[in-house]
Amino acid sequence: MTFGKCVWDGCTRHAEKESTGACRAHHVKLRNAQCAKCKGQIMSRAELDSGRCRRCSSSSVRAA
Repeated sequence: MTFGKCVWDGCTRHAEKESTGACRAHHVKLRNAQCAKCKGQIMSRAELDSGRCRRCSSSSVRAA
């Protein structure tokens, strides 16, 4: 079962997981990714691009 096109730019594969919208290859990247600050799990493409989880990203914005 697929869930439309993969959300990653330039990828032509179909998403295989509804929660991430990523194809199998990109979902593996998310599964193995960790936050650079707290070593927590990365859950989205935006978090993967920034290298920080949502919690650490929002705390750095509040601190600024």
